[in-house]
Amino acid sequence: MRVFVLKIHIFAPEIKSCMREYTKLPLTIPEQVALLENRGLLISNKSRAERLLANISYYRLSAYMLPFKPDKHKNNEYFAKGTTWDDVYQLYVFDRKLRLLIFDAIERIEISIRAQLINRLSLKYGSHWYDDSTIFDVKKKRDKKTEILKTINVYGDIQQHIKEQFEKSKSEMFIAHYKNNYDKPLNPPSWMAIEVMYFNQLSMICESLKNKNDRTGISYFYDLPDVVFCSWLHSINYVRNLCAHHSRLWNRSMSIVPAKLGFSKKLKWITNPETVQRSKLYYIMCIIEYFLQTVNPTSGFKKRLYDLLGEYSDLDCGYMGFPKGWETERLWKI
Repeated sequence: MRVFVLKIHIFAPEIKSCMREYTKLPLTIPEQVALLENRGLLISNKSRAERLLANISYYRLSAYMLPFKPDKHKNNEYFAKGTTWDDVYQLYVFDRKLRLLIFDAIERIEISIRAQLINRLSLKYGSHWYDDSTIFDVKKKRDKKTEILKTINVYGDIQQHIKEQFEKSKSEMFIAHYKNNYDKPLNPPSWMAIEVMYFNQLSMICESLKNKNDRTGISYFYDLPDVVFCSWLHSINYVRNLCAHHSRLWNRSMSIVPAKLGFSKKLKWITNPETVQRSKLYYIMCIIEYFLQTVNPTSGFKKRLYDLLGEYSDLDCGYMGFPKGWETERLWKI
């Protein structure tokens, strides 16, 4: 009996990789200045430019060079005619001032969220409510990049965080006082523990409260539906981290997009939120101002924003998502 073996040859087209090796070499500070000049940037004071590059870095400043490069979407490295070093540097300075303005406002919101969590949950569940696992949900969330389903156990995360922070922060007077005077419960009351939690934990606590009335009790204080409230906290935390790490804000497209609020019965809000780019900074600033109406009604946030934009009047606010006529909105009238 003969056995015939059939050989099948599969021909597949050759797949060429688009990856390549990074071969750029580091440049000295004077070489960086020369490179910028060769690409058309006008630098009247080279020693000043060298000093700033030594303290800021070429790479950080390069993001602020993009608006001054025609055909920037085609990887063009050359500057538009007449672009000066000060054009680029002033944009960088504006972004730094903008971060400080936003970070200061977010701090006020964060402190208010802490107070609401302490006041409402302590009165309902007692001083150590965060030690009660039954008030929290354990949620499943799919990672957008990996598609892996992850378990989010906020109670467990909080317990681990508190333990770590109380080991690290022994120099804090309120921690030392509790440890020196009490041995039960092991953890301090919530009004102490909340002080060592990050904004991210505050956001996750609000989102993971099992009882809907607990969530709405906090969110309604800010005149927000609980779903929108939790989404906004998530986005504010993201922007807060950008500010804390000195990341660029002015023309960023946010990777965490906040939910849309259609209207508000009690507070000032934007007229047509569906026309606003929620991935841009303008919508985040609207959210901040919305919160400040409750957190600090006499806040100078709006005036400081107007003053900053007036100081840099040549700036194109479209990069931040500001629509035409934004200053006529009730939300932004002083």
